[in-house]
Amino acid sequence: MSELILHHYDFSPFAEKIRLALGLKRAAWRSVIAPSVMPKPELTALTGGYRHIPVLQIGADVYCDTRTIARELDRRFPDAPLQTPATRGLAVAIEAWAERDLFWPIARYVSGINADTVSPQLHVDRAALRGKPTPSNARLKAVATRNLGLMRSQLPVVEDLLAHGRDWLVGDAPGQADLAAYHGLWFLSAFAIDCSHELVSFGRTRAWMARVAAIGHGVAQPMSAKQALDVAAQADPAPTRPSELDDALPRLGAQVAVRPDDYTTAAVEGELVQMDRNDIAIRRHDTRLGETVVHFPRNGYAVKAIAE
Repeated sequence: MSELILHHYDFSPFAEKIRLALGLKRAAWRSVIAPSVMPKPELTALTGGYRHIPVLQIGADVYCDTRTIARELDRRFPDAPLQTPATRGLAVAIEAWAERDLFWPIARYVSGINADTVSPQLHVDRAALRGKPTPSNARLKAVATRNLGLMRSQLPVVEDLLAHGRDWLVGDAPGQADLAAYHGLWFLSAFAIDCSHELVSFGRTRAWMARVAAIGHGVAQPMSAKQALDVAAQADPAPTRPSELDDALPRLGAQVAVRPDDYTTAAVEGELVQMDRNDIAIRRHDTRLGETVVHFPRNGYAVKAIAE
């Protein structure tokens, strides 16, 4: 199997989710540090325009979004699964809650509190990502105040999930539900102004966070973005898995454009070559990289046929 190459940066909470997934798998991987703001020329060359972090590259296959990455890691490393048939339903439900109702109030609170401590370009970039004008630091701090109450209303949920002596959120081993809930709480400490004092009264949550952190990140070795592109150029995509045809999607073989629902970002265009109930894959041809296959989750992404 080709090396696992993770494109990420240090304060990305979604990258932390996948770093921990690699640790749970006890995996060796290559670490490519991507810019936290645009432009990201090497990353977008690899993905065909997708700019979000993290991205997992395995040879000439490129996996976008933590949900698709997690499923691929489980396929390739079935030991220490992130999901099992017994835990999948509840884990998916907790992940959806954690990455919406828990994460976004935390992200807005922490970002606003730290408005003066980060590069102004980060505010410019994130506003452009949502198609909005750049807010003032005063506005960001006001948003933080509004989101503090929303955040505090969600923090007890994790504490309650850990009642009755449970070590993990679902089942008797760490998994995807734990990583999804953890990375938002981890973000409380991601910037110069540490906001983790909000957890002081949640003893079970803090003990659980220590257990999750102890999983570690596996064994990472640095790699340059150029080296990662060279790997893609010298590799062929893996054979695609059998598809589960769905008339809600364009036909296999169609030229399609894929983009996230909630962001103002470039679409990735290519030939639809695989689909199932969770993920899709599109084949791209690039003058530098040759043939690559880019994988996306269906949930949260628009897939539209391109008129031929």
